[in-house]
Amino acid sequence: MTLSGFLQVLRERWRLVLAGLLLGLGLATVVTWSVTPVYASTVVMFVSAQEQQDDATGAYQGSLMSQQKVKSYAQLLTSGRLRADVAERTGSTIAADAITASSKPDTVLLSATVTDPSPSRARELADAVGETFPSLVAELERPAGDAAPSIAVRVVEPAGLPVAPVYPQPWVNLTIGGLLGLVGGLVAALVRNAVDNSVKSVQVMEELTGAPALGTVAYSAETAARPLIVHEPAGAPRAESYRQIRTNLQFVDVDHPPKVVAFTSSLPAEGKTTTVCNLAIALAQAGKRVAVVDADLRRPRIAENLGLEGAAGLTSVLIGRATLDQVLQPWGMAGVSVLTSGPVPPNPSELLASQHMAELLDELSRRFDFVLLDTPPLLPVTDAALLASRYDGALLIVRHGRTSRAQVRAAMAALNVVSAKVLGAVLTMTPRAGGGRSYGYYHYAYRSRAEQEEQVSTLRQLRRLLRLRTSALHRSGSAERRSASGAEHRRAATERRRVSTAEATTPIRRVRSREPAHTGGAADPTEGVPR
Repeated sequence: MTLSGFLQVLRERWRLVLAGLLLGLGLATVVTWSVTPVYASTVVMFVSAQEQQDDATGAYQGSLMSQQKVKSYAQLLTSGRLRADVAERTGSTIAADAITASSKPDTVLLSATVTDPSPSRARELADAVGETFPSLVAELERPAGDAAPSIAVRVVEPAGLPVAPVYPQPWVNLTIGGLLGLVGGLVAALVRNAVDNSVKSVQVMEELTGAPALGTVAYSAETAARPLIVHEPAGAPRAESYRQIRTNLQFVDVDHPPKVVAFTSSLPAEGKTTTVCNLAIALAQAGKRVAVVDADLRRPRIAENLGLEGAAGLTSVLIGRATLDQVLQPWGMAGVSVLTSGPVPPNPSELLASQHMAELLDELSRRFDFVLLDTPPLLPVTDAALLASRYDGALLIVRHGRTSRAQVRAAMAALNVVSAKVLGAVLTMTPRAGGGRSYGYYHYAYRSRAEQEEQVSTLRQLRRLLRLRTSALHRSGSAERRSASGAEHRRAATERRRVSTAEATTPIRRVRSREPAHTGGAADPTEGVPR
């Protein structure tokens, strides 16, 4: 398996991987909180040989003998003899695995660790081991007679009171549990993918049907509440998917373009009715006249999806209770007319195979460019196969990850038995990532160009409006300035005329000079002249 295939499995089976991870963490949590905590206390002892000689040779030999004895004493610490002595000293029994011994290589240090659910009792037992073991060694190493033992054991580090348990360790348990759960989830996802025989690619669908793939429709969580593409923007991925199916359907057979097409599937809930409605909308947007006929007389859904009245419809026309014009309902946008199923009959197969049905569809094919038939699934009943064999062909709807390969083969066998022509197949409810990535990129670029063109047009309109506004303000300001200037000139002329009139009518009188009078001098020649 390649890396891209592995990542595709993770995208499709992420719920299984997540379930494995959560299960591992849950089990680790349960184990951690259900196990009784165990505390450990350690006592360290020093093993030394009694020197028989005072020279370096004797010291070396004593050191070698001590190291050799340490290995034997490590086993002696876990013996039943020592446990019995410790139990006799403390007055309590000791489990067989409660005492463990360890020694560091090339040293004469010996460690004894005692575990117990109680931290204080663990320290008490460890101290008892430190007191009992040297006596046991002295008893075993004492030579015959009254000579001193050749090996002596002394406690160099007494036992301490443990503050944290050595088991369980929550973070370690959770880490191990999470890793095991993650690995288990990945293995389960890979196994599930290996045994999964559902259709998950366009290539597999084409191989099974032997017909071209007219398109794919991506899964959307809003489809159940808003199945029609009229509720989405013009450049939405689902709308583009149905436009692609529309284009491919028109070029399936250029010499004999299909007009009456039966839409069917292997089983219910594969997106058949939704595809019929949205493809009709896409064809009407291209200027085609489309008739949608709800030929699923067992579980009709067209009236509910399009919000129309379904009390009278196809069955009413077939049994002669109404004419086609009386029950054919226009829907929403121009170019789409809908013939609902009407009352559910007890014999749907006989009605669909009747001569009245053939005449009705012939009449619709003369009035409209396309007649889209929503028919029942192929595996439960044979209604769709009968209709497809009589007219231009069938369009098979396959649901991604749900329709199995065996079901597609059985559906194709049902169509081949009646020599029905399969115009193509549509893979619905595909995941957005993965195989549809290239289309998603194309859609992004397409929508970006549309948005850019719209923005450019809007900016041009804004610039034009701004220029018009600026020009209007400029003209208004110029007019105001010209008006103000004219008023100012008129006020100035009026003032000049008033002053001239006042000067002409005012008599000349003598005006006292503001300068001091000259004594003995001549009079001011300008005196008496108006200033």
